[in-house]
Amino acid sequence: MTRIVFACTMVLLFTLIAWTAVAQENYEIRKIKFEGNDTIPEETLLEGMILHPTNYFEKKFGQKEPSLYSSELIQTDIERLTKLYQRMGFLDAQVKMLEPEIDDKKEKVELTFKINEGEAFRIDSITYSIGGSGVDFNADSVLSLLREQLYLTKGKRFVDDELGSDVSTIKNEFKNYGYAYARADYKITPKPKERLADIEYIVQPGPKSYFGATSIDGNKHVSEKYIRKQLQYKEGDEYNSSLLDDTRKDMYKLQLFSILSFQPQTTKDQTPNIPVKIYVDEAPRFTSKFGVGYGTEDKIRAFTNLTYKGLWGGARRVNLQLKHSALTPYEINFSYIQPQLFSSDVSLTLNPFFSRIKEPGYDIRDMGLNVKFSQEFTDDLSGYVSYYFEKVKNYEIDSTYLTSGETDIPYNKSGILLSTLFDNSDPKFSPTKGLNISLAYKLNGYIFGGDFNYSRVWTDIRNYQDLDKLVLATRLMIGAIHSGDSDKFIPVEDRFYAGGSNSIRGWQRSELGPLRDDGTPRGGSSAIQASVELRIPLVWKLSVVSFMDFGNVWEQELHYRLNDLAWATGGGIRLETPIGPIRFDVGVPVWNEKRSAEFFLSVGQAF
Repeated sequence: MTRIVFACTMVLLFTLIAWTAVAQENYEIRKIKFEGNDTIPEETLLEGMILHPTNYFEKKFGQKEPSLYSSELIQTDIERLTKLYQRMGFLDAQVKMLEPEIDDKKEKVELTFKINEGEAFRIDSITYSIGGSGVDFNADSVLSLLREQLYLTKGKRFVDDELGSDVSTIKNEFKNYGYAYARADYKITPKPKERLADIEYIVQPGPKSYFGATSIDGNKHVSEKYIRKQLQYKEGDEYNSSLLDDTRKDMYKLQLFSILSFQPQTTKDQTPNIPVKIYVDEAPRFTSKFGVGYGTEDKIRAFTNLTYKGLWGGARRVNLQLKHSALTPYEINFSYIQPQLFSSDVSLTLNPFFSRIKEPGYDIRDMGLNVKFSQEFTDDLSGYVSYYFEKVKNYEIDSTYLTSGETDIPYNKSGILLSTLFDNSDPKFSPTKGLNISLAYKLNGYIFGGDFNYSRVWTDIRNYQDLDKLVLATRLMIGAIHSGDSDKFIPVEDRFYAGGSNSIRGWQRSELGPLRDDGTPRGGSSAIQASVELRIPLVWKLSVVSFMDFGNVWEQELHYRLNDLAWATGGGIRLETPIGPIRFDVGVPVWNEKRSAEFFLSVGQAF
């Protein structure tokens, strides 16, 4: 009797377990969690899975279909996660799913995957084997250079993707030394007890190669002669694949082409002469952009941007830009751009302009000409020197500017502007990593003429750190102006101002610093502005930020009083769009009971 009762109980228990498993099939997966993933972040693990969690906002606004519970897909994802860990060097990793949390009423389920990473394999030694004959360069020097480029080095954790990347790097380096048929492979010798692995790279250079004839196809308006002038190699030169890459990169900068394809015509019998076939697809010669928006500072704004490329058969282009907003009632900018003036990295821009600017601290009309020479030193570093002449009309005569009355209206400005920029931040609209440093120096008057003599120097440093899902953004701007005139007058448009949506967000635009008797900003000659902002993604294209801003403007030159710094804290919401994030911020002054919060609506990050 006891055996019968026991047997019935076990049948009932297994039936209940089976029914529970079937009952949660096709339930919506509300959340996926991980335990034990000390090395690989949750975001990376989720990207490698078929199943994915979906919340209300993603379904409602992102049109994202939820994943449904499936025993088969769960088993597949366990295998995927295990293989992911193995590719990352954890060959003994184990993954299992814990008991799911089931909500039968809402038909939703939360999954938790338990991960035992184990000990990772690390690189013990790296050696090279070069086969074939006729290699006529110093292999040791090339391999020494290669070691600086490889991801995997002695002591590092083995990562499968990095091994593949290193193999490609080795092969391409030999192709840069004339070996177009170079092949590279590897051999791994594991040492399981020590959790170590030896890597041997095996290189077959093949015969020495040379550039053959180059054919060009697809060009309609750009002449073949002009395209051939861009080539950084000629027929008979020793083959070097990096010259093809450099040529393609420089040609893209001309903005004449939407597609550039360089195809070396290698053969199975490894003939030494390598013809190159170039296919181009030309970009539209005329482009236009139009836009309308709204912000709390500039109110309704609109712009038109017209560009014509390929002027007079070369890479010259002209651009016309028209703008309107409450801060800039009208602005007309015409630019003539001549790329490759003296070399492929130098360009000339002639820029006549005419504008009306209405800031809280001044109202001017500005017209003039900029002559700018720009140079790209590297992909991340550029600089320019610009000569300018401006004729300014000030519509608000003020006798309280700094230390003198303003009697020269209108006035002329003439001088040079030197600037350099290092920028490896990425992506450009809303950076999540990298550094952006700009340094500029402006010298007005003196030997260049004009009505006032002064120099202005400022630097703006921005850093972006990717903290897994979060982004920490910081900014520091410091500036100073020195006047060479006895009355110390500085034109209003060149003074420093602080406060606003892109500055100290507890104050309205230009509200910080010296004020006139009527309470309007008059700017100053010394400035500090800094911000710390934590950007936190939510769902879909929404994110929030928390920030702290501080800074001020002082009337005297080279005068910084840290006790006078104004502080503001607050938060905001971001909605990602193709033109950049739409931004709503609330800034609250700190240690200032007389002031209330300020609200800002704009497009683009604050910095």
